[in-house]
Amino acid sequence: MNALIDGSLTGCLLVTHLPVKAELQRHPELVGRPLIVANGDATHPRALDASAEATGVATGQTVAEALSRCRDAVTIPVDGRYLSEVNDALLAALWDVVPAVEAAGWGLFYLDLTGMAPIYGGLAGLAQALLSASEEWLRPRLGIGPGKFPAYCAAARVEAGMWQRVPADAGRWLAPLPVSWLPLDGDGVSRLEGFGIRTLGDVAKLAPSSLAEFMGIDGNRAWRLARCIDPEPVVPTPLPERLTERLEFPFPVDTVPAIEAGIRSLTQRLCRSPSLRARCVGEGALQGELLSGGIWRFERGLRQPAGSADALARALLAGLGARDAVGSSRWPEAALLDLALTVGDLTPEAGRQAGIWQRERVADVGAVAGVARPAAMAPGSALPERRWALGASLTPLSLPARASVDAARGVPRRVRTSNGRWRPVEQVVDLWEVATEWWTPEPVNRRYWRLALADGGLLTVYRDLDSGQWYRQGY
Repeated sequence: MNALIDGSLTGCLLVTHLPVKAELQRHPELVGRPLIVANGDATHPRALDASAEATGVATGQTVAEALSRCRDAVTIPVDGRYLSEVNDALLAALWDVVPAVEAAGWGLFYLDLTGMAPIYGGLAGLAQALLSASEEWLRPRLGIGPGKFPAYCAAARVEAGMWQRVPADAGRWLAPLPVSWLPLDGDGVSRLEGFGIRTLGDVAKLAPSSLAEFMGIDGNRAWRLARCIDPEPVVPTPLPERLTERLEFPFPVDTVPAIEAGIRSLTQRLCRSPSLRARCVGEGALQGELLSGGIWRFERGLRQPAGSADALARALLAGLGARDAVGSSRWPEAALLDLALTVGDLTPEAGRQAGIWQRERVADVGAVAGVARPAAMAPGSALPERRWALGASLTPLSLPARASVDAARGVPRRVRTSNGRWRPVEQVVDLWEVATEWWTPEPVNRRYWRLALADGGLLTVYRDLDSGQWYRQGY
């Protein structure tokens, strides 16, 4: 249904050039200088973002090409973890203002604002609360409209630190915007431009059947968006869960054994937390204040999630014991006054499916005639039914089964069990999407939901985004 008709309201909070702004926040000495934030591998880095002073530099250029256009530019490799922390902090701040926030990229957030304005004394009060939720140096822009796309256009057209609402005559307001603003996959925009279709007004004038014949699903979507018809709901992004423990040393510590003892103490404290019961840690970050001034920081993603304090300490110490790319030590270069350990990427211990089969005896798998052991098909697949099969028959495990799900605005509210009873959903524990096998005759396009039910159970369901059918699936 057209959002203009049903009265729903969507916001888009946009922080432009977030990678550059984040680096300038911790490198204030670079303010006013041309700056390039690069990503990609070390041999073929490309410009992810560039400051206004880096004239001639465009996103996607190779760093070599960018430096040929702006020789004085300073190049910094993107720090994905730091950038995620900045983005996640803004996500958490927005969650404190409105009940549904979707993170759609670096510095891009969609907000469900339906019914929220009266709580803040009107739309202006709500807009000010959202703009004030972020740090001042981020200089966010806010657009409000009858859907994600018009709200994004409003945010992109307003000055930093300001907000605007899409006017009532939204179609005419959108008409002069370039087709490059359309969120189309692949070469959709270049195909439109190749036929002389350069503005949203040009798209809106065409017959939807002609666009659909020319571009398929993208053509129909482009026509709807150009006419300010965007019924796609805001899909809430769960807050990343992280746990932190800190300790202050009684005196400055500058020896490896003392720092190691501090790390082991912190891992033991964390693993005694109820929040880590039957869960594994996938990443850890150490941070401490140096006696000489400044902050020492070490981060490590764990190849094998750690399920115990000893395993976590071993992984961190192994990383500290290694040398970096230029042979430098990873240990702090000065005495530490304190030490903090933050862990994230928390997963259920049962999620380590491959390890379970290696530890269990065949008899524990189940009495299935002729089955010697489970056979690994593609343990790293995004699809559970592709990972393991029963050895003798190669019957896939974790096959999906049809489910009856009662959803409101795309979010599951109740699930019907095998006995025909509806079980209310108390909380959405996790949410993710899988789009794969697009190269086959039967591509997979799913949105998964990990649900905590009112009776205390956990259930994983997904919706086939092509057919709209719901399924339940075990892990």
